[in-house]
Amino acid sequence: MEIEGKRILITGATRGLGRALVLACAQGGAGEIVAGARHPEELETLLNSVSSRAKLTPLRLDVTSNEEVSAAAQLGRVDVLINSAGIAIYGGVLKAAMDDIRSEIEINYLGVLRMVRAFAPAMVEHGDGLIVNVASVLGKVSAPALGTYCATKAALLSLSQSLRGDLADSGVRVISVLPATIDTDMSRDFGGEKMTAEQAAREIVEAIRRETIEAAIGDGARGVLAGLKADPVATEKSFAQLRA
Repeated sequence: MEIEGKRILITGATRGLGRALVLACAQGGAGEIVAGARHPEELETLLNSVSSRAKLTPLRLDVTSNEEVSAAAQLGRVDVLINSAGIAIYGGVLKAAMDDIRSEIEINYLGVLRMVRAFAPAMVEHGDGLIVNVASVLGKVSAPALGTYCATKAALLSLSQSLRGDLADSGVRVISVLPATIDTDMSRDFGGEKMTAEQAAREIVEAIRRETIEAAIGDGARGVLAGLKADPVATEKSFAQLRA
């Protein structure tokens, strides 16, 4: 989908990848960007950066809140929904606190499901729209140090497949983007090569334009997928060394 003139909603817009996506969509010619954030006052600095390129509408939006998601949907149909909000819990499946794991599931998986259930009906009625789920290459192969995070991203990929089936005849398309590690606050405790949020956002905008069903974002992600195709066992063993 070409984004020029389109109305785009981005969750988790305050920082990291979400913030970079706001700027990338504005640079790409979006007509209006609805920037969802738990604390929309923190979007003030974005207003100055975006205002000359696109209309920016700050929106109080906690994707774990049924009430706030429903209120957001009352603002009307969007052409593109980018589900970017997410958190990562370290400690692995055996050590991470259960309350933290529940929060991760609420945001990374159920938060996306809430957003889609709230915004897809208007897209279906219009007969057009694009849902973009920000997954991760770690949804394809797990790093034990982030085992619960990887599980939520694998679930998100499965959810996207189900949505493509449910919406197949509606005119609404669903894609997943699979970044490698991005240099944000969320990944500061995770070693290895990292891509910038700006680079990831640019590639995601290109994936939106191409409507690639599952788009690897960054050279690292493309390398992982190539490794899984060539030797999945060796690739899994390599990631298994990344323990909590």
